[in-house]
Amino acid sequence: MSNIPKDIKQIEEAVWEIPTSFKQGMNVPARVIATKQLLEVMDKGVFDQVTNVACLPGIQKYALCMPDGHFSFRLF
Repeated sequence: MSNIPKDIKQIEEAVWEIPTSFKQGMNVPARVIATKQLLEVMDKGVFDQVTNVACLPGIQKYALCMPDGHFSFRLF
């Protein structure tokens, strides 16, 4: 099963956009810079994280996720 949000739209060859309607509170669209192949292997946390950034107060234009986007956390 794919983790890619169903609302995502391809803007350019390697630019994908998640609209503000995806999550309540998003102030700007979220953009993911990645090939289709990279997009398909990104885990759900990547999309959660970039759309959370899009909710931050004062953000301008887009929240961006680069091709090496990944979701992780550390246990100390």
